[in-house]
Amino acid sequence: MIDSHAHLISGDTARYPPSPPGGVINDADFEDPMTIERLAGEMDAAGVDKAVLVQRGSIYGFDSSYVCDSAARFPDRFAAVCSIDASQPDAAEQVYYWVRDRGAVGIRLMELVKGSGLGWLDASTGRDACAAARDLGVPVCVHLFPWNRVDGLARIAALLTDLPGLTVVIDHLGAIDCSAAPPDYGVDELLASVARFSGAHVKFTTIPLGRLEQTGIDAKPIIRRVMDLFGASRMMWGSDITQSAGTYAYMTALAYASVAGLSSAEQDSLLGGTAGQLYGRNWSAGLGSPGFPPVSPKVEPR
Repeated sequence: MIDSHAHLISGDTARYPPSPPGGVINDADFEDPMTIERLAGEMDAAGVDKAVLVQRGSIYGFDSSYVCDSAARFPDRFAAVCSIDASQPDAAEQVYYWVRDRGAVGIRLMELVKGSGLGWLDASTGRDACAAARDLGVPVCVHLFPWNRVDGLARIAALLTDLPGLTVVIDHLGAIDCSAAPPDYGVDELLASVARFSGAHVKFTTIPLGRLEQTGIDAKPIIRRVMDLFGASRMMWGSDITQSAGTYAYMTALAYASVAGLSSAEQDSLLGGTAGQLYGRNWSAGLGSPGFPPVSPKVEPR
């Protein structure tokens, strides 16, 4: 099993000082931090083989040192995705620095301060950052929120149209309204239009899975609906640990329950194969058939 979306928090604030874009530091984030050592132990207990360390932009801003340093310490188990400020003129240079010099295997773009907008995403600075990622052979992860998903998906479609060969990973099911009624479960034409691009991929995480579980909605038909749209080879699971509530064991249980009923090959892709293909450039083994344990729909309480 590969976790494509794990956030870290260092306990060493002197070496890795917080720099939240909003300017407010939440002391509670550092009371029991999810360090790389702790994450490794949680993964061992849950049977997770590898993880992609996604920069926690709301805490560290655009300094991705901790995730990159952590991946460098354990290169056969972890890989790093860095945050880029694609509104700045040096965005492409920052992509080259974090990927080529610091070892990141992907970049992440998002509206870190609500209301700041996504105009930069397909403007010259955003396009330059995405082109740099494409030329370096790494994916561009984009986090959308309910308030900017319509604008964001349209801009992602424009990028995929104008930058052939670009790989985009859309976080958290693209912020669809998973509680919507069947048969579409919130999957709209805008998401479908992006899914038509072969370079478009999607993650499902504890953000939608946890909300569905809390409201008693079965996640399985929703995951299948999105998988039918993107294909299993372009869909992957991530925990969202430290950002979403719940234990790591709870998050992995949600993942297994959500894919129950899919074929073994589909489960392999969603729970590891796709993430390994996109982010495992520095991993030497374990990318083809992760050998998952039997899927159980049971989700233990948090």
